[in-house]
Amino acid sequence: MNFKTKNINSQKQNPSGKIRFTIPVIASLVIIVILSIGIVKALSSVNFNAFLKLAGEELQTDAYNHTNFLLLGTAGKNHEGSDLTDTIIIASLDNQNKLITMISIPRDLWVKDELIGNSRINEVYFNAKNHFDSSSQGIEHLKSRVEEIMGIPIHYWAKINFDGFKELVDTLGGIEIDVEEAIYDPYYPKDGTYDYETFSISEGQHHLDGETALKYARSRKTTSDFDRANRQQQIIYAIKEKALQTEIILSQEKIKELLNTLKSNIKTNIKVREILTLGSIAEGFSRQNISHRLIHDDPTKCGGFVYTPMREYYGGMFVLIPAGGFEWIHRYADLNFDYPLIAKENSKIHILNGTTTAGVAGETKQILKRFCFEINRFGNARSNELNQTTYYYEQKYDEDDKPVDSRPAALDFLQKIIPGTESTEIPREYIEKGYMSETDIILEIGHDYANSENYMDDPFYSLPATVISTSSNTDDTK
Repeated sequence: MNFKTKNINSQKQNPSGKIRFTIPVIASLVIIVILSIGIVKALSSVNFNAFLKLAGEELQTDAYNHTNFLLLGTAGKNHEGSDLTDTIIIASLDNQNKLITMISIPRDLWVKDELIGNSRINEVYFNAKNHFDSSSQGIEHLKSRVEEIMGIPIHYWAKINFDGFKELVDTLGGIEIDVEEAIYDPYYPKDGTYDYETFSISEGQHHLDGETALKYARSRKTTSDFDRANRQQQIIYAIKEKALQTEIILSQEKIKELLNTLKSNIKTNIKVREILTLGSIAEGFSRQNISHRLIHDDPTKCGGFVYTPMREYYGGMFVLIPAGGFEWIHRYADLNFDYPLIAKENSKIHILNGTTTAGVAGETKQILKRFCFEINRFGNARSNELNQTTYYYEQKYDEDDKPVDSRPAALDFLQKIIPGTESTEIPREYIEKGYMSETDIILEIGHDYANSENYMDDPFYSLPATVISTSSNTDDTK
């Protein structure tokens, strides 16, 4: 099989040595902003959109008309673990609603692979590259494993290494980062040695150069891989903001520097005409329409779907396993990638137990919180003899007192995991208690769900005996 790949190297020079402001240059800048950076509003100061759309090629999409990208970060040559993909982010583009969703996959997620051997996911590319003796086939193999893990198709991929990252930030003149929590890491790997050096940064606003930004993105010994994933997505935003400043977007010399920096450090399978199409649609995206999620091991929070088994069962390695199996990860990906409007809407939910089974509302609350829903009340319903599960929401009206579509987008996903009827006829008891002034949806659980095979038992209540903890902190024996 012939997997086509290319380095980003689209600059053309005139006899005077100055770069021409041509479509290939703009296309390359779009890939910098949209793929390696994560996406968004590009070329807003330059009206090339109509031309780009005409010259472009239709993007691949899934059944929801979304385009999905696999974004990989590696150390690169001359660095320890050069081919380990310690940054793995899935980005999904919903062009119709101008929304972007990103999910970071933890590097220690354990995956089974009969062809190249079982390993943590950050080793899959390295093992596959050696097995096939091909970098592109190695990435394609990793892509196929990510598709299985997430349950969605991946259309495009892009890979950037440490050197490209540092040089990109420095070429941009550094980035602005608001450090949410101070970091003191005395175990940061010192390049070219087996020793450590100390990396520290205080809480607050900072201007970071490339070296410091890389350390901020990589540090994990005194925090966690999940904190690191969050910081990596924070840096993506910061790079995007800096790259799209007018003095950079319109500077021929700055674009030339960016292209020279990235041409040997980024690889992708996206074709030039597809890049042009991305350039034509990128203008409609804004930071407010980008959401980012993590997969981590705190079951009390959004994205907490994995746990830590005892190391003796995995050759002494620290690994992460999905609680209840990968079907939970599939549901999480389905929610975030296939229904991105739900995150933007951010509906509040009341969960009320209308059955004689104790704990139904509490268990359901914990599961829905894991799916990133905001639960602001749970408890008993008006009766414990309700047979039908029902979703209540308020009917709204326009200024002419005509009914408008006020059905929350969250119901599209909730109905898939907890089937029920829908009604705007809110029970009098709930109105009198003021529930609808506090929430957008009342989920009243009936016996039809609580006593059915569809009922979602929390898998964290029945983890195998091989579990040691659900702590996010790791150590250097990983």
